Amino acid sequence: MKSLRLIALGILSLIPYLVALRLQDLRQNTIGFELAFFAAFALYALAVVFVLRGEILDSPFAPRRSTLIIIFAFAILFNAILVFTPPTLSDDMYRYVWDGRVQAHGINPYAYPPGAPPLDNLRDPTISVHINRPDAVTVYPAGAELAYAAIWRIVPDNVRWFQIVMAAGNILAGVLLVGLLRALGKPAHWALIYLWNPLVIFETAHSAHVDGLVVPLLVAAWLARAKGRDGWVGVFLGAATALKLYPALLLPALWRGRDDRGSLRPTWQMPLAFAATFAVTYVPYLSQGSGVVGFLPQYFNERFNMGLAGVVTDLIERPPAPIFQTISRWAGGSGAHVVTLLLLGALAIIGLACVLRPAANAEQAIRRSIWLIGMFTLLAQDLFPWYMLWLVPLLALFVRPGKFGLAFDAWTGWFMYSGLVALAYTFFITWTPVVWAQWLEFIPLYVFLILPWLLNLFTRVRAHVGTLERSNVFERNA
Repeated sequence: MKSLRLIALGILSLIPYLVALRLQDLRQNTIGFELAFFAAFALYALAVVFVLRGEILDSPFAPRRSTLIIIFAFAILFNAILVFTPPTLSDDMYRYVWDGRVQAHGINPYAYPPGAPPLDNLRDPTISVHINRPDAVTVYPAGAELAYAAIWRIVPDNVRWFQIVMAAGNILAGVLLVGLLRALGKPAHWALIYLWNPLVIFETAHSAHVDGLVVPLLVAAWLARAKGRDGWVGVFLGAATALKLYPALLLPALWRGRDDRGSLRPTWQMPLAFAATFAVTYVPYLSQGSGVVGFLPQYFNERFNMGLAGVVTDLIERPPAPIFQTISRWAGGSGAHVVTLLLLGALAIIGLACVLRPAANAEQAIRRSIWLIGMFTLLAQDLFPWYMLWLVPLLALFVRPGKFGLAFDAWTGWFMYSGLVALAYTFFITWTPVVWAQWLEFIPLYVFLILPWLLNLFTRVRAHVGTLERSNVFERNA
């Protein structure tokens, strides 16, 4: 039975997660974590190849329900194991619990940093001591604060409960992804590409990042776009943005100028629903006025795990040629300013192109999301691994099989990067960036983004030259 291959891979994949459970503190045992993560990713990649090639089905008519049950059962097991690990790869989750506690005591989370004297009676030795930036107010948008308050009230001050909720969000995203795959006419069992991805599992079940709640809302927005429900696209995308601001980048990709009957209703319906949903989340916190932006302006000045952004910054700040000296002076000697301007300019151009020429159909609109996600990733100056979770559902839609497992295209590059981005955690080995790890993390992505494009361009040029030569021969013989 071919389905036994899937079960065998699922059982083998339990081992790396059990190793992570045994390690407990993954920050202190960084090398052990990296070995466990990439062992899990290797098994996952093999499962993805089997899924894309249909090698987990006993026949083209094999019951898909049983396949989906196997996929979801193992996904739940993987998450359940990591829920019992302390969230050591990131301490963000302790801020979530703290913000929930503060609100439960009737205090606006944007009013005081955790170290402020008015909050002395709320500090304790289990949660507050682990909060990063204790002298800064929260960085999270209002939707996230509402979520923290709601989760805290169900099970107060419980770290594992927050992990369970974020892991459940991960599974919910998988359920919605099944619906999206079916809506686009793709096999439902491709949901494995999202559900079994180790990055998704570690960043939700272990680290409990709020992105575990963002992704199901994004998938719901894509599903609404596939069904032509423009208002719901705006609602889901607005809710996702209220949790973490970056989903707002996808607004132009999912916008459509007219519906199938030529009506202009989608022109205003989706943006209006987006703005209303996002704005309403801030109502409970308006007493703080402009303070609701929190730590966000300062956060934009931080740098971590830069790829192309780091290369550009080095060229500007250590210019080897006169042209870079000119750019450096124009930017006030700051490569960060240049990179920011490049990113904003590139996103503006892509967004404008999407608006001026709306996608022909839902699948094309969803596919366009990678233009904005990709540009954000390439030029981000503060790129943590969990920032890549919104990319993974797209892999389930667009990664294709090829001669050597996966097709030689950009989507395979992004698939590989969803694993290689975990090398950013090698920072914890010496608490400084590991140069070889950064090269290994980004170079394969650049190769898969650039080389297939160059080969395709070369093929087109050669075909065009061939056409011209045949035309010239015909004219000479005429």
